Amino acid sequence: MRYLEFATASNFSFLRGASHPEELMAQATHLGLAGLGLCDRNSVAGVVRAHLAKREQNLTLKYHPGARLVFADGTPDILAYPRDRAGWGRLTRLLTVGNLRAKKGDCILHLDDLLAHIFGLELVVMERSSAPLSSPPPLRGRSTAEALAKAVGREVNSKHSRLLLTPSPTLPLKGGGSRLSSRQDQFI
Repeated sequence: MRYLEFATASNFSFLRGASHPEELMAQATHLGLAGLGLCDRNSVAGVVRAHLAKREQNLTLKYHPGARLVFADGTPDILAYPRDRAGWGRLTRLLTVGNLRAKKGDCILHLDDLLAHIFGLELVVMERSSAPLSSPPPLRGRSTAEALAKAVGREVNSKHSRLLLTPSPTLPLKGGGSRLSSRQDQFI
């Protein structure tokens, strides 16, 4: 099985990613990756450039655009991948909510914001938050996943939403690993 990178950041993730989306697509193809998930920090700014590079250069790798949601309330980062056009609408509305709360260039999101826009998104809950915090975060990966599962009930593993946990030394992955690797056929 070939490798898929789910959490790639481009230069649109200021001070976190360095390469242009087009360069990331070309390099991923050069390395022989099966696919690439572009997730800039609270933004979808690079997804069109990556898509155009894939189309114009006839790249064979699978591409799945999304966003890395970074929360102000200590919620661990969550990678959000829309499943369809309605999911894209919810993701961009979610980002707009966060952008309207903040000064230009910032985005202030809370877990409740995600819960209001969750359907139609596939979510990967990361172990920790990358946001600078003055106090320890109230939620870790497992408690965030449990809060999301409770909020959407049975929908977490249905066609409306998926919830996957990322592996870590302190957070065992239960069933997510096989689903995560078998999801590669869903990439566009």
